[in-house]
Amino acid sequence: MHLFLFLSFYSAELICGLQYLHSLGIIHRDLKPENILLTCEGHVKIADFGVAAEEVFGHNTIRGKTGTCWYMAPEMLANKKYNAAIDWWAFGIILSEMAIGRSPFDDYQQDTEKPVFPEWISTTLQDLLKKVGLGN
Repeated sequence: MHLFLFLSFYSAELICGLQYLHSLGIIHRDLKPENILLTCEGHVKIADFGVAAEEVFGHNTIRGKTGTCWYMAPEMLANKKYNAAIDWWAFGIILSEMAIGRSPFDDYQQDTEKPVFPEWISTTLQDLLKKVGLGN
């Protein structure tokens, strides 16, 4: 039960932070655990906006490969145009790491076409991971 509460609370705070950034037209582009801080009160703060893109609203797209490869969405890895959805991809990987203790991708080969989830994770979590783009 404690893991579920931990996941729910920190995921919700991260979701609120990303929604706020995206409402301002900001794409973080390097969301990873190292850039998620906790305050003394235990709240999430998103940090390190060194490679963030600004003025990207709605369906507008940009191009540019930047950030940490392990958390990059397939479209960024392929140097294609993208929007704020790439932050949701990174969120999905982070959520997976928090829930199952590892990335849904192989340690040495990031095949973003075939994530692997343990059989024991709930269908609710699988559905959420699929909604952020990690599912088959």
